[in-house]
Amino acid sequence: MSESDRFVWQKLRRHFKTDDLTVLVSSRRQFTAHLLPDLQNIIEALVAPWSPQLSGLHQEYEIFPMKLSDLTTSEGKHAVQLTPVQYQDIDIGEDEPYASINNGLWLITIDGDMPAAVMLSKFSARGGPKVQVEIAHLPSDVGRDFAEGFLRTIQEQGKNSRYYRNKAVSFESTDFEGTNETMRVHKLPAVSRDDIVLPKATMAQLDTHVFDFVKYRAELKRLGQSGQKGILLHGEPGTGKTHIVHYIAANLPGHSVVLVTAEQMLDMEEHFALARILQPCIMVFEDVDLVARSRDDIPGQKAETRLNRLLNELDGLGEDSDIVILLTSNRPRSLEEALATRPGRVDAAIEIPLPDDDCRERLFKQYGHALNFQAEALAETVVRSEGGSAAFVKEIVRRLAQQSIMRGVGPLVSRDDVEVVFADAEAEASSLKRNEKTVRRHIIEDDYDNDCCGC
Repeated sequence: MSESDRFVWQKLRRHFKTDDLTVLVSSRRQFTAHLLPDLQNIIEALVAPWSPQLSGLHQEYEIFPMKLSDLTTSEGKHAVQLTPVQYQDIDIGEDEPYASINNGLWLITIDGDMPAAVMLSKFSARGGPKVQVEIAHLPSDVGRDFAEGFLRTIQEQGKNSRYYRNKAVSFESTDFEGTNETMRVHKLPAVSRDDIVLPKATMAQLDTHVFDFVKYRAELKRLGQSGQKGILLHGEPGTGKTHIVHYIAANLPGHSVVLVTAEQMLDMEEHFALARILQPCIMVFEDVDLVARSRDDIPGQKAETRLNRLLNELDGLGEDSDIVILLTSNRPRSLEEALATRPGRVDAAIEIPLPDDDCRERLFKQYGHALNFQAEALAETVVRSEGGSAAFVKEIVRRLAQQSIMRGVGPLVSRDDVEVVFADAEAEASSLKRNEKTVRRHIIEDDYDNDCCGC
């Protein structure tokens, strides 16, 4: 790079053929950084007909968005330097990541005589990373129309994500505050209807409130009904709520999935914004009771703020949204009533129950498809596992397999194997109960001592 190309302002003066860069006019828009691959791809396609010159920019502070006024200054240390174009790999759920530009400046000349500049830059905001697109041109009606049309095209095409549609995305915190997040793309497991072991009544509820709703959603909207639906999946730990979420996601073709955990709830505005862009979409909030507990049990202002944000975002989706909200909880009674009992936020609450005898038998056959249960061994496992969850059944099957291997007869499972495995499991459960009672007794005694000391 020559000395004359060291700073951006020098390059801009030559491109716009003026020493007074203050005459430039600019327009800009900001987008969630999760759409950076889409935005970059759109920009590259739009500027391609004009043989653009692409340059990199030095950004001193990543917490502030770069603006055209930053590029035009020639004052000492504030002058922005030109750099080689820098790329960063972004996960888009394909075999190869997308090479995204950190900060880029495209110089173009439209119709042979109208110079313009397009700047793409990233910065960190409190609500999450952002991308800014700014168009600069000389003052004229042609320049204004070009900038407005360019930004309008980006805005419209950005609503139809090319890279994340029909995929599942989640967010990972990259600092201790949880405000700087990286989006990850997942390939959810293929889960068929045969893989779901639930009572017929529960399956019927899922069909009605999820699959039939989506099937007839367009017709419902034509009749003035909402295309958004909130569904609470609740039940004891280990009953398979997450497995059912995967089943729903795998069997709603054309839907993107946005996965949100409690840790990311402070930045949920970004996630809802992404869901609106990716719709039809499924938003999943696992263990929602961690952030949506009853106001009577909320520990502080920060937790209440998080709850209010969730309620406000649910209300703000709009009836024309094609979004299904799936919330899971092990403790539905602890949920804030303004969420759990308010149609429009939660429209259907579906209990995922502990498996009954028939379901447990199906689960033993499913998880133990490679095992050979002898004589009455299978019937015995069904009886002995009463009250156990699907996760419990899965672990028992693994122990039975290990027991048969240790005896050198795998995959044969006998009633003796069943007796040994369940005896161990029951002993563990009994020990846990004894320990729980001991802890509770100590808590009561401590409370009594504290009360006495305070007399």
